[in-house]
Amino acid sequence: MADQERAEIIKRIKKTQENIGIAIALIVIFILLFYFFTYPRLVTEGMIGLSWVEAITWVMWVVVLFRIGPISFFFTRLWLGRRPAYRELMSTLTRADLSDS
Repeated sequence: MADQERAEIIKRIKKTQENIGIAIALIVIFILLFYFFTYPRLVTEGMIGLSWVEAITWVMWVVVLFRIGPISFFFTRLWLGRRPAYRELMSTLTRADLSDS
């Protein structure tokens, strides 16, 4: 594989990872907004069990937001790792290879 071709494939992989990260972040943000607006209703209606589930899973979603890089890289490997054009490169690629620094 030529260096120019490899650089182009890495550029496409990086763009895909960024798009997956944005999609995951938007989904998590909407879930957290839903939690924000439904939690007081759950408490006032006396649904303590559901309010505890929301409070505990809230922590999980915040952790997902802070670990968005590794999670998006995992899903990028799942998404592109089976395609023949990307298979060879994705098997050796690490998240550090996609960093901007």
